[in-house]
Amino acid sequence: MYIKRFFFILIFAALLPSAVFAEDGKGQSPVQIHGDTVEYFHEQNKAVGTGHVKIDYEGTQLEADKIIVYTDTKKAVAEGNVTLTQEGSVFKGQNAEYDFEKKSGKVDKMSAEIEKTYYGKAQTVSRISNDHFQLTNGSVTTCCGENPFYTIKAKSIDYYPNDKVVMRNALMYIRNIPILFIPYFEQAFVNFDRFPVHLVPGNRDEWGPFLLSKWRYSLVNKPDLKVKGNVLADYRIKRGFGGGAEGFYSGDKVGRGVARGYYAKDENPPEQVNDDRSRLQWRHQSQVGEATTFTAEFNKLSDGLISKDFFYHEEYEKDTVPDNYVSLITSKPEYTLSILERPRVNDFFGSVERTPEIRFDTHNRQFMETPFYFREEAQFVNLKRTAAEAEDSADVVRTDTNHTLTYATKAGPFSVAPHVGTRQTFYSRAVQDDRDLLRGVFDAGVDISIHFFRTYNTTIQALGLDINQIRHIFTPTFSYHYRPNPTVSRTLLGQFDALDAIDKDKFIRLNFENKFQTKHHAADGSMTIREFARVIPFLDVDEHTGRLENVGIDAELRPYSWMGIESDATYNSTTRDIDTANFDVFLQKGRWKVGVGQRYIQDDSSQTTAEIRLKWSDDLEFKLYDRYEFEEGASKEFEFTVSKAWNCVITDFTYNRRDGDTFFVTMRLKAFPSVPFSLSQSYNQPKASQQEL
Repeated sequence: MYIKRFFFILIFAALLPSAVFAEDGKGQSPVQIHGDTVEYFHEQNKAVGTGHVKIDYEGTQLEADKIIVYTDTKKAVAEGNVTLTQEGSVFKGQNAEYDFEKKSGKVDKMSAEIEKTYYGKAQTVSRISNDHFQLTNGSVTTCCGENPFYTIKAKSIDYYPNDKVVMRNALMYIRNIPILFIPYFEQAFVNFDRFPVHLVPGNRDEWGPFLLSKWRYSLVNKPDLKVKGNVLADYRIKRGFGGGAEGFYSGDKVGRGVARGYYAKDENPPEQVNDDRSRLQWRHQSQVGEATTFTAEFNKLSDGLISKDFFYHEEYEKDTVPDNYVSLITSKPEYTLSILERPRVNDFFGSVERTPEIRFDTHNRQFMETPFYFREEAQFVNLKRTAAEAEDSADVVRTDTNHTLTYATKAGPFSVAPHVGTRQTFYSRAVQDDRDLLRGVFDAGVDISIHFFRTYNTTIQALGLDINQIRHIFTPTFSYHYRPNPTVSRTLLGQFDALDAIDKDKFIRLNFENKFQTKHHAADGSMTIREFARVIPFLDVDEHTGRLENVGIDAELRPYSWMGIESDATYNSTTRDIDTANFDVFLQKGRWKVGVGQRYIQDDSSQTTAEIRLKWSDDLEFKLYDRYEFEEGASKEFEFTVSKAWNCVITDFTYNRRDGDTFFVTMRLKAFPSVPFSLSQSYNQPKASQQEL
C-alpha cells in the first residue's frame, strides 16, 4: 500500500506545478504563491517567486528557494532546497522540471520519504496513459538517509495505479554493492507485510553450512481473488540442493487455501530412506452455501522423516503424522450433518481410515413447550485400521445411534437436569470372526447445581494492584452417571476409537467452580469489572469401589494486566501420585517478557520450558530459550538470539542446540519484520481466558 502511495505521490509531485495555470480556461482552482518576492513578467510569459517560496494547493505544499513558471510552454522549474509535502510524505531535492504539454518530467536528485516507511528516487516520469506511468532510473528502499543499507534500482519502472508496479532490469544493492539481478519483477498492491526476498544463512550439525531463501511472487490481485506465494531455493552443504514453491489463495468463490511442493536430492539421507525426498501438501477451506463448509487436507510424503529433517519447527513439531481428509459439514441451529473421507496416503504411517464417515446430530432441542429436551445422534462409518509398513488390516462397517432425553427444572434454588439415553451400535463383524453384532448401551444420570455469591468491600491499592471490592461466585455441581454392562463386551469388538471402548460405568462427579471478580480502573479512568481468578476443583467417585477417580484442579490467576498464572493437575488416588500437572506463568512489563511452563506426566516426562526476552535498548534485544527434561537430566533444546536493529534492518544472530549445534543469521527489514522461516523456537503462552465483563 505504501509503495503505491510512493509512486502516486512521486508522479503527483511532477504534475503539481500545473496548478499554477489556474486561469488556463480549464476550470482549475487558483494557486496561491507566497514568497519573499513574487513577480509576474507578462512579456516573457512567466512568473517568478524567490526567497522561501511556498505553494499550497489542495492539501499539498511545494517549497523552494525559487520557482519559475512559463505560461506559454507550460513548463515549470523549482530550484534550490525543493521540498514537497503530501499526506505525511516528504520529497526533497535541488531541482525539478516538468513539461505539462508532453506530460513528462525530470527530477534531479529528488528523494522521497513516504509515511516514514518507504524512500525512493526517480529521474524521469512519463505518462503513457491515464492508468500507466513509466519511470526511468528509479530506486526504492525502506532505509532512510543518504547511504541506505539496501536499494532496488531499475532503469525501467512501470506503474499502474491501484493495480501493480513492474520493474525491469532491476538490481538489488547492499551498501552500494550489487548483489542480485532481477530481469523482471512484478508486485501487485496487496498487503505488503514482508520483503520480496528473504535469505537465511547458517550452520547446523546435520546440514552443515546452509543458505535458505524464499522469493515472493504475486499472480492475481483482484477484489474477489488473490493468489500469491513463495519460491524456495535452499542449499545445505551436507544434504545438497532443495527447492519448491508454495502458493496461497483466497477468494469469495474459491475459498482459501495453500498448496506446497518441495523436492530435495538428499546427499546424506537417513538409513533406509531414498535420496529422492519430496513433500506435496494442499490445505483448503471454502463455503458451500450459507451453512456448509468444505475442508480438505492432502499430505503426500516420500518418507516419514522428511518433515523432521527439513521442516522441524514449521511442521514436524506441530504434527508428527500429517492428516489426509475431505470434510463437508452443514451446521444449522436445528442439526449438524458431516461427511468425512479419511483415506490412507502414506504407508509408512499407521492409520485408521474412514471411507466414509457420515454423522447427523440434532443438538439438544426443546420438545414443544415442555421442559423436556431431546437429542439424536446417528453415525455410519466404514473403518479400516492398518499398522505402519503393514499389509494386513482390520476393517468393520459400524452404524451407531444415540438418543438422549433431558428434563430441565428448578427445585428451589437448585437447577436440576435428569437425563436418560440409549445407544444402539451395529458391527458388521466381530474381532475374531465374521459374525455381525448389535450392542445396546443404556445411560442415565442427573446434574444438580446451585449458585452462591458474596461481595467483600475490600480495596487493595498496593504493590501495583487495583482491586475495588471482590465478588466471589461459587457454583458447586453434583452429577450422577449410571451405565450398566453393555449387551456386548468390548473384548469382542475391534478397537478403532473411544466408541468401541464403552463399558459399564457408575460414578458421582463433584465440580466446584469459584470465580473472583473485581472493579478496576480502565485506561479512560472508568470502573470496569474483570475476572482476576478462577479455581475449579473436581473429582469422581466410583460407585462400585468407592474410590476417588479423576481427581484434579484447574486454576487461572490474573493479578495484573501484565501477568498471568495458569495451572492444572490430576491425581491418581490408587497410586496416590500426581498423574499430570501443568503450570505456566507469563509476564510482560517494560522491557522484560518472561514465560515459564512446566509439563509433568507420571513415569514419562517432567519438562520445563522457559523464555526470557529483554529489550536492552531501542535497537538491541536478547532472547534466551531452554527446554529441560528432568527425567533425563538434560536440556532438550537451548537457544540464544541477539537482535540488532540498524537504520532499516534488524539482524538476528541465533544459536540453537537440539540434536546438534545450529547457528544462523536472519535479516529482517523494519518495514517488513515478519519472517517466512520457522527455524527458531519460542515459549507458547496459554490462551488467556480473562475477559472484560
